[in-house]
Amino acid sequence: MSTFSPSKIRKAVEEFTPSRPNQFQELIAAKEVILELRKKRASYRAIADLLTRHCLPTSKTSVALFCHKVLGENVRPYGPSPQLPAAEAPVCPETTSTALPPAEVVPPSICNESETPPGRPRGPRIAQIRLAKPQPQIK
Repeated sequence: MSTFSPSKIRKAVEEFTPSRPNQFQELIAAKEVILELRKKRASYRAIADLLTRHCLPTSKTSVALFCHKVLGENVRPYGPSPQLPAAEAPVCPETTSTALPPAEVVPPSICNESETPPGRPRGPRIAQIRLAKPQPQIK
């Protein structure tokens, strides 16, 4: 059995290379080019196409991740924006009782009677055929 030799271990550590390359190893060489293109508002797809044409094959996803993690760009949220709390419906002066403070009263020019009441659900309005007036039949 061989004995432990610190010098052999140190030499092995110096010669060690990871089996997997570092993330964005190829794109770090083009960091300045990508930064300049992003300042000119180039899309990730355009940058990826340009780099691929010039012997650095990459995808738009790799460019986007590189810009977010290395260049520190903000990540835009995916999906719909969060819903804000619903504001109270404006109160028309005709329907306002005298008990309400004047700050809650909206001028009549802003009030619109065609607005939906606060309890009505949003969405398409479907005709109620059974409630419609019968039309005279033409013969």
